[in-house]
Amino acid sequence: MASMLYYPRATLSGEIDLDTLAEEVSLKCTATPADCYAVIISLVHVVSNALKDGNIVRLGAMGSFQVSVKGTASNSPEALNQNNIKSASIFFRPGAKFKKMLGELVFYKKKI
Repeated sequence: MASMLYYPRATLSGEIDLDTLAEEVSLKCTATPADCYAVIISLVHVVSNALKDGNIVRLGAMGSFQVSVKGTASNSPEALNQNNIKSASIFFRPGAKFKKMLGELVFYKKKI
């Protein structure tokens, strides 16, 4: 019988909701929490529409978003069509700020 293998995994300490995010952003600028909330909600709609139109959306140091698809192969380019697509997802590539943060993470074993 093979021995058990154990792999590391990230554990979560909580979550930040949209209201909290808007409040935190407002503390770092002159906008009110309501203004920040409105901008974030609008950003979601604008990014969603841009992705639907086939664009890569680049948000500077945050990173970029693009649509990715999975599908089945076809024997010829002529036979390939939308029926070959089985699922779509959004692919996120972290930007410089997030990459820097990942490089600065400190890992430790969580007590169970």
